[in-house]
Amino acid sequence: METRSFKDIRKQYHEDDDFLVLVDCETRELATKELEVTGAKYVHAYKSGKEMYEAYKDLAKKGFNVFFLLPSYKDSFIMEQKFSMRLGRYA
Repeated sequence: METRSFKDIRKQYHEDDDFLVLVDCETRELATKELEVTGAKYVHAYKSGKEMYEAYKDLAKKGFNVFFLLPSYKDSFIMEQKFSMRLGRYA
């Protein structure tokens, strides 16, 4: 599957109740040492934060590179880098 840009993902999932789980994400490090998610191969949409978070936890347990996205992130998805000792990667 081809990676879809963040802008394309938000064009499709633009409603105020679209909670997303992004799988196999592409990121880039900003000068501020934050990460910007620029795209994802797979997107799962949910209408509640609880459903989204349960799906995120399940996929993360299975070893997928996943991020969850709240409806408030519209134009870009930028986050702090936090190293997870349990996973050995950015989470």
